[in-house]
Amino acid sequence: MYATRRVLLFWLLLLLPTLGAGAGAFWLLKREQSRLDALATAASDSRRAAIEARARLIVENIELLVGDVQTGLMETLASVPSRQNGAFLDAWERNNPLVLTTFLLSPDLQIIRPSNPIAAKSVRSSLQSWLAATPPWRKAPSAAAKESNAIREQRRDVSSNVSSVQSARSAIKDEAGIRSAPEKVVELAASDQTGWAPWRDQHGLHLIGWRLPSDGSGAVIGVVMNLPGIRDRLEALLPRDGELANAFMLKESSARTPQETRYFNNPTSNHSPETTKHVAVPLAAHLLPGWEVVGGLEEGETVRQAGGGFLLIGGLLVVTFMMAILAGGTLLVGQARRSAEEAAQKTSFVTNVSHEFKTPLTTIRLYAELLGQGRVRDAAQSSNYLRIIGQETERLARLVNNALDFSRLEQGRKRFQSESVDLVTEVNRVLDTHGPQTTEHGLSLKRELPALPTIAQLDRDALEQILVNLLDNACKYAASGGELMVRLTATPERGARLEVSDRGPGVPVEHRERIFEKFHRVDEALTADKAGAGLGLSIARQLARGMGGDLRYEPTTGGGATFVVTLP
Repeated sequence: MYATRRVLLFWLLLLLPTLGAGAGAFWLLKREQSRLDALATAASDSRRAAIEARARLIVENIELLVGDVQTGLMETLASVPSRQNGAFLDAWERNNPLVLTTFLLSPDLQIIRPSNPIAAKSVRSSLQSWLAATPPWRKAPSAAAKESNAIREQRRDVSSNVSSVQSARSAIKDEAGIRSAPEKVVELAASDQTGWAPWRDQHGLHLIGWRLPSDGSGAVIGVVMNLPGIRDRLEALLPRDGELANAFMLKESSARTPQETRYFNNPTSNHSPETTKHVAVPLAAHLLPGWEVVGGLEEGETVRQAGGGFLLIGGLLVVTFMMAILAGGTLLVGQARRSAEEAAQKTSFVTNVSHEFKTPLTTIRLYAELLGQGRVRDAAQSSNYLRIIGQETERLARLVNNALDFSRLEQGRKRFQSESVDLVTEVNRVLDTHGPQTTEHGLSLKRELPALPTIAQLDRDALEQILVNLLDNACKYAASGGELMVRLTATPERGARLEVSDRGPGVPVEHRERIFEKFHRVDEALTADKAGAGLGLSIARQLARGMGGDLRYEPTTGGGATFVVTLP
């Protein structure tokens, strides 16, 4: 009970600090994980703000460029003659890549041209759907359009110092025929009505510029901007160098179906807005409705990956350390218990061996003193005293041999002298020598030995020691059975099988393997009826295995115990 309480106390002293340390480590890991998550969130917010700011700047520049194109085309449209303008419009279509086509409308809104046969079909269809609604020159300009024009003029001034924007604007102005100061600019007549109207139909988005001259004819002159040509030039404003080279895209989506969404960027981009988080900034609805600049977000991927793996790896390390501490504690507890048991067994061994040595020595001394003092009645009594002294001397010799063999086997100093031995002759010799001992204990010794010699290579003394220990064990624990059988047979594996069987009480199931452990006894009490140190069977098995054989226990049919020695 005391040992159990001591082990339990040790476990508590080991387990509680380990669990406390583990809980503290996990708390620190979670705290560090929270800090990493905060860093990842801050990095993500910062990058989102930077991407959004850059996208807004790109949108402003695109709106400026589109405004420049509209201004340039409108200036040219203002110079178109009200009458006999066909040759002028044809030349304008041919020479200006930013013009898809031009058109003329009669006062009753009938389409007189375009004359370009390639664009005529789709453009006529788009113009007809556009005119089916209320024509923009019959509408009052919206406040949003006026405000957007004013904002665009302010952006034009703010962004005028950006070299890339200036270069792109200059190229587009040259293509659109826009004249820079101090060149002469064609002024619109004060009463002419002009404007730009975006229109989307089944053919896509169209930017339509129109002019209603003030000559009273009611005819409308217009131009349709070449959006694919404009789009190719707008992509030049997207970053192409450095960290943000592939972070932005120009997106054109249909208001009718999401499947018609298209993305435009430089050819080397591997950015996919459909699978990546992004920030989208739309362009002005009166300029390019449905168009927006998309900036991709990495969401602080490096920080996020480090933070995600930190808790897992840290947790595994903490669990590993805790398991190592508990495993080490378990080993220490087991070793401590084994040491305590071994110490108790050694104490029992010393006590039992002392008792075993003392008993024959006392007997020898007693009868020797009786013989020496002449206290013997007759020769028969003297002979009996001498016989008892001889038996006790043999018993003492067995005890000494067991102790010496145990010491040599434990230290690995036991040396076996292998020689050719006739097992039949050797077993008969040992049984003849120790047979009287078994008879004194009330055992009838029987033998079943082959008639022919059985030769084996082994240590003669080790074989005798094994057989003597088995006979002594039977005398101690199986005397009540009254019978002891020694049987020797040859095995098919060119070996030998030596059996020592009794009719005693046998060995309980839970002890059948432990009886071969050193110091182990079925009755381990110091006051047990049968004296012994618990070494006989352990030494016998070690000797058998040292010669290449083995010793094992088998229950005897009908009751009892059988010890089987297999020899090479």
